[in-house]
Amino acid sequence: MTRETERLIEVATFLGGRLNSAVKDVIPPEAQRHLLNAQRELLTAVFLIYEHQVGARRPGPQAPRGRSRPAARRPRVQRIDVE
Repeated sequence: MTRETERLIEVATFLGGRLNSAVKDVIPPEAQRHLLNAQRELLTAVFLIYEHQVGARRPGPQAPRGRSRPAARRPRVQRIDVE
């Protein structure tokens, strides 16, 4: 896990804790569970998107120099399936 990801997790945890403590007095317990599940799904999606984008920006291994032939270009961003 990268340093940026760790920091993002810390900030998300802090904000989630603050939001949860503010919500407990106003929202019924059943709705709180629903909101916590939605928050967890949203954060998971954000982390997956972030990690995927960081991975897409990392340079890959360089091809050996030799004869010049057109290389098959991969799309910069690929679709990933999330369960």
